[in-house]
Amino acid sequence: MNILVLSHDYPDDRRSTFPFVKQLVDEFANQGHSIQVVAPYSLTHNKRFIKQKKIYFCGNGRVTVYRPYYLSFSNYTIAGYSPNHWFVRMAFDQGLKMLGEKPDIVYGHFWAIAYYGFDFAQEHNIPLFVATGESIINFRCDTFDKKKFCDYVSGVICVSSKNRDESVELGLVTKEKCVVIPNAVNNDLFKTLDKKKCRQKLDFPKDAFIIAFVGGFSERKGVKRVSEAVCRLDNKKTVFSIFIGDGSEEPDCPNILFKNRLPHEQIPEYLNAADAFVLPTLHEGCCNAVIEAMACGLPIVSSDRLFNRDVLDETNSILVDPLDINAIADAIRVLRDNRSMRDKLASGALLKAKTLTIDNRADAILKFIRNKIKPK
Repeated sequence: MNILVLSHDYPDDRRSTFPFVKQLVDEFANQGHSIQVVAPYSLTHNKRFIKQKKIYFCGNGRVTVYRPYYLSFSNYTIAGYSPNHWFVRMAFDQGLKMLGEKPDIVYGHFWAIAYYGFDFAQEHNIPLFVATGESIINFRCDTFDKKKFCDYVSGVICVSSKNRDESVELGLVTKEKCVVIPNAVNNDLFKTLDKKKCRQKLDFPKDAFIIAFVGGFSERKGVKRVSEAVCRLDNKKTVFSIFIGDGSEEPDCPNILFKNRLPHEQIPEYLNAADAFVLPTLHEGCCNAVIEAMACGLPIVSSDRLFNRDVLDETNSILVDPLDINAIADAIRVLRDNRSMRDKLASGALLKAKTLTIDNRADAILKFIRNKIKPK
């Protein structure tokens, strides 16, 4: 099958942005499919030129990535209209003209991006699929176009029940067109490693209790709430921390061992040096960082909200109100002081992660697509 993937961005030789898209694309190719990717590239934001066409191979499959240039204006608006949307739309139109062959299906990563491929799919009579993984679905278009577009969509792959229900409630799709397939992990990269060796290599204290956070340093992800929770512990100096990411909010609790961005392929080593993963996030589709931490054998402290419930439960996590700093601190304290609970949740996390592999996810998506496009 020849699959056209539309994505807002895609990793290149210097940036690991949207790694979850590349992970799925590479697995599609690994299973023998030919993939074309259109992912516009902002010259304004990146301030350098890259090749607009790149071909690489995974297994027996070929991936061709098209990177049409555009100028981005962030959230700047004129009379309520964002010029950035127009430039992105033009870039997708340019990328679609660059395609080397007609695809069998169009697969748009998120509602707004799939909409950019609607005219192309309709003109060439190609089935259109939407992957919805947004933390909050914020798709808007002309009412008439919206109905035509939504009626045309063949199927929607939702990363969580939350995303499915939100899509249905917004009138974008019927439940019958949806399937829930949570995000997945590359288990060749994210897996258990020897904790002592990881700590020794990273020069972390060998006997300390260490928590890890991965995500943007923002209010939504809760980096300051984690930092404050550590500060509220009865003996805060017994908890060390790793904060992987960056952003406008800086964690400032005692005993921070690491605080910065990392290339995606280096994150497993840091996760394996930790004892628990803490992410009191407010909004998600289905959080990749949580699944990656589970695959590294970490018990999870995260949000007791619908977006987590397809992957987290009492067997692998402590779920808390993400706005309740005392509850976050209590969960960290339990995992610090109760080794048997920590080990039990770690085992549950590994068990769940084994069902959330990228090959299983790609298989499930392709099976859903074939079922939707087969002759009635």
